[in-house]
Amino acid sequence: MAWMDPGLQALGERVQSALADALTALTNRDLTLADHVVRADLAVNQLRFTLEEKASQALTATSDPMEVRRLVATLYVLADLERIGDHAEGIAKVALMLGDSPSIGMPSVIGVMSQQVQDMVRRTLSILAQRDAAAARRLCEEDDEIDALYDRAYGELLTAMAGDRTIVSEATYLLWVTHNLERIADRATNICERVVFLVTGHVEELNVSKY
Repeated sequence: MAWMDPGLQALGERVQSALADALTALTNRDLTLADHVVRADLAVNQLRFTLEEKASQALTATSDPMEVRRLVATLYVLADLERIGDHAEGIAKVALMLGDSPSIGMPSVIGVMSQQVQDMVRRTLSILAQRDAAAARRLCEEDDEIDALYDRAYGELLTAMAGDRTIVSEATYLLWVTHNLERIADRATNICERVVFLVTGHVEELNVSKY
């Protein structure tokens, strides 16, 4: 973990675990696990704010340009990690709303999207730890794939709702899942942009959609 302090690493691990648990709860209709993810989000928020305060204090106490760059990047990364945790909580809340016997099946595209987004988060944390700007740039190029899956899921769910009005509420909940997944991918690309800034000192927008 080349540049990540233990607190930042811990936050990354927590949100990664929250996302995995939320998606497991959704797939397995595990309401106990979903409730755990929702309740645990408060600790994620508290850790973010504790680390943010620490980084802000350190920023006012240093004049080293490289340390300033590291701390600025850290502040942005903390916010994006905490928001990934919020989106994981959102998915867990959908699992609770659907209950243990929903009348609508999970579209396979959401499963594909879930796996790809989880992999993006995992690789983003590795990229962050290693300060790998080249890998950060490559990962940002994958965001269009997530956008395409989002549109596909959206279309399938709208078609399902048009054919059966009794599933409108549950299908809408699943639309919320796809929205949260798409936003998590955006947060991952944001973090990759911070890695490029950390390495080069230049702010670049890397997640401009071509889709």
